[in-house]
Amino acid sequence: MALHIENQAHFEEVLAFADKVGLRRQLDEQLQFLATYAEHNGRDRTRCRLFKDFAPASFEFLMEIQNAQGEYRRWFVGGLIFHGSHDNGGDGGFPTLAVSLTPTTGWSIHT
Repeated sequence: MALHIENQAHFEEVLAFADKVGLRRQLDEQLQFLATYAEHNGRDRTRCRLFKDFAPASFEFLMEIQNAQGEYRRWFVGGLIFHGSHDNGGDGGFPTLAVSLTPTTGWSIHT
């Protein structure tokens, strides 16, 4: 499975931001997790499409799964959300609208 980047400019901006704040490795680990999620014994039946999210330095994602005919269908959606001082520790408020049980600075996956 691979990531399908739907907005390359936003993707590059987020990578540059991760480099700037010293969290590139943490972001890369989250992206790798999404890229290899549910590989089903290496048969590559899933794919993850990344989109620009409204939250700063964040992504919306669509996980798709392939049927027996080789067609992909929607499986579930979520976000790869950047948490930091801008979102009050992941309390569910703006701008991320995502709750984090272990507030930290960095990216976390939400479904």
